[in-house]
Amino acid sequence: MRLRSIIRQLSWIPVCVMLGLMAIAESAVAQPGRSVPIDDQPGVIPDARDEQLPAALQRQAVFYRTNEPPGTIIVDTALPGGYVATTHEVSNYPGFAGPQAGYMLSHNMSEQARRAGVRFRGAAEIEAVDLAAKTVQLAGGETISARWLVIASGSSPKKQGVPGEAEFRGKGISYCPNCAAKYYQDKDVAVIGGGNSAVEESLFISRFAKSVTIIHQFDRLSANREAQEKARSNPKINFLFEHEPRLFNRNGGSMIVEVEHLPTGGRKTLHPDGIFIFAGFSPSTAVLNGSLSYPHLSYDSGGYIKADEDMRANIPAVCAMGDIRSKKHRQITTAVADGTIAAIEITKESERSNT
Repeated sequence: MRLRSIIRQLSWIPVCVMLGLMAIAESAVAQPGRSVPIDDQPGVIPDARDEQLPAALQRQAVFYRTNEPPGTIIVDTALPGGYVATTHEVSNYPGFAGPQAGYMLSHNMSEQARRAGVRFRGAAEIEAVDLAAKTVQLAGGETISARWLVIASGSSPKKQGVPGEAEFRGKGISYCPNCAAKYYQDKDVAVIGGGNSAVEESLFISRFAKSVTIIHQFDRLSANREAQEKARSNPKINFLFEHEPRLFNRNGGSMIVEVEHLPTGGRKTLHPDGIFIFAGFSPSTAVLNGSLSYPHLSYDSGGYIKADEDMRANIPAVCAMGDIRSKKHRQITTAVADGTIAAIEITKESERSNT
């Protein structure tokens, strides 16, 4: 009976490793200083997040398992949850009548994955990724080998590239309202952007701030209608359309934002206490920079990984899903769908290879 139990446990060794937030495949973990052959592993998925950004800025790819899936290890350079975990509220997610707190939605997804048998390597320091060999080397000498490797590293908030942005990041400039909004109680805040993230997070920031000024380059918002209506009816929120920031600076306890009126070229200066930037996203591929196969992945013009409708990249047994994948629409639900498709395809492929 004891032997049967051990065999049953061994049969659940992962087949896949995920880089970022997702992986599906049989995988094995080597002890420090030694490597486990791929033939002995199911799979590993390393986390491909931008290591210069907090985990809160990453979008989460959700793992879907069938009843009899291969084992999975998720290797994450931060904690599970991704960018969703830092979002104030997520509206219109299937199965919920009302908005859900982002941190709870991502927490429940992670717990569901754990209950399905997924193992996590959180706050891991990834030293090297070999996409061809399907291995992920971690600090301390640990090497994870897999039959499949899935990249689900998401995307990161874009920088404005404006003078002063890097200098005052974390010192008056933030990309994470859940992390910093509470520090602006009864203060004035400027928000850069006019899309869903900018408007929805402005509503959250207005719970603390005395005023919120949304600075947008176009003459109208591009957020969803519900968010726009809430923002326009909020007495704390003001709008500065057709303007872009040209300089960030600081004077004592206040920030300085020099903005340009795009139609005329005229400039003026604002003096908010803090600044939040929501200007779109760029693919998080920093974790792959040390990959031996990195130059051979296929990317689109925006730097996102190309993958077919089965989530397969151009390297055998490598998948890309979620926001890191080249596609038209990027939403939580589309990331979940990508994960579902990849999990089914990898499971079927693993079953075929074992027959």
